[in-house]
Amino acid sequence: MTLNLYWRLDPAAEPARGEPHERPATGYLPREARTRSLTRYDYYAQVARAAAITGFDGLFVAYRPDSDDSQIVAAAVARGAPRLRLIPEFPSTVGSAVYAAKQAVSFQRATHNRLGWAIVSNPADEEDAERIREFLHVARGVHGQQPFDHKGQFFAVQGGGFKAPLANVPFPPVFLSGADEAALQLSAHAADIHLFDDVDLDRLRERAETLDRLTLAADRNVAIGVVARVTARETDDEAAGAGGEGIAGSYAAVADRLVALHAAGVTHLVLSAPQSVEEAYRIGQFVLPLVRARTSALRTAA
Repeated sequence: MTLNLYWRLDPAAEPARGEPHERPATGYLPREARTRSLTRYDYYAQVARAAAITGFDGLFVAYRPDSDDSQIVAAAVARGAPRLRLIPEFPSTVGSAVYAAKQAVSFQRATHNRLGWAIVSNPADEEDAERIREFLHVARGVHGQQPFDHKGQFFAVQGGGFKAPLANVPFPPVFLSGADEAALQLSAHAADIHLFDDVDLDRLRERAETLDRLTLAADRNVAIGVVARVTARETDDEAAGAGGEGIAGSYAAVADRLVALHAAGVTHLVLSAPQSVEEAYRIGQFVLPLVRARTSALRTAA
């Protein structure tokens, strides 16, 4: 059971980084070496390179309505981080399922199949789950069948489907999330990986058992992931002094928690922290090696 570790980039975070108009006009920095040609996309590229260099398996890009489009950001950083998987988050309301499938095929061809989809759901919207289900049915349909016909509540397709050279490209793995039974029911039928928030292990196991029951009834397999903030420093006291947000503690303590999640059946961990460039380097250099070593020892012992 392999553990996949991802860093999460938030396009709305740290607006002063990379946005020329956010820099001080008069300049209190004694040496302001940045030119206006450096943009927000250079910052995104820095985060992606930090994640790639330090051994993360992939990069999630958060969906923020008032910031750069997550799929464009993922495509922009892909070339500079050639090993990293890219998983943009987006809602099923962003547009056509057919066009989204075509964009995915093009992304896969450009990046040697490194794309994932994290579909953002809205628990307050009763129609949202049905729309996501239909969005994925249509996207997978035009991706894998030709001709493909569909007439539903949200989408209609007649004679769809891709031909060469767009045919036979792997469909991106789909991440869904949520804690209630409706979200788990949707994932049981439509997700490849279900993401939970970080909760205590007993509650996580309870939710995972519910998901397992639903996926068994749907005759499918769905992997489990956890999304968590992390604050890791040399010591517990330093981590508390740094804000202590999320999974917080010494490098060893944070690694212990991540390994415990893996031992509970979690195979995908999506980590994040403020100051994304520096923290990606920090977590990647000081926590990930401990996690890799301990999970490897667990596999050997098993």
